[in-house]
Amino acid sequence: MAGGLWLAPLVYLEHARFGPGWYGKVVSSDPERLLAWAVSKAIPRRALEVKSLPDLDMPRKGRRRLPGYHIDLWGARLALAYDPQTLAAARRRLVAFDRLEPGAGDDQDGTGRRVQHPGAGDRRG
Repeated sequence: MAGGLWLAPLVYLEHARFGPGWYGKVVSSDPERLLAWAVSKAIPRRALEVKSLPDLDMPRKGRRRLPGYHIDLWGARLALAYDPQTLAAARRRLVAFDRLEPGAGDDQDGTGRRVQHPGAGDRRG
């Protein structure tokens, strides 16, 4: 996090501010370096957002947060930062997801399946 630029993993968001689709971020702890990158790609300065980042040099317990900055990317802007192979692989994953058939077992949603809250755990006592 020493002021470099890095890409967050691509995620598909169904209910996002700019509509459903793939979203990514360019992240940095150095706002000036991130803004310089944005200007070089014709992204306006107002796209810069502030969100703290975990200090990965500290143990997880008691970890402090450091100033962090990011620029959201979606639609055509994704190509400004992500390589074409990464974008194509993400789109292939989405096509495979869209081809799931209800009731065929590939959606893990059979009638006998019970959904358990992830925090429920084993409560034997």
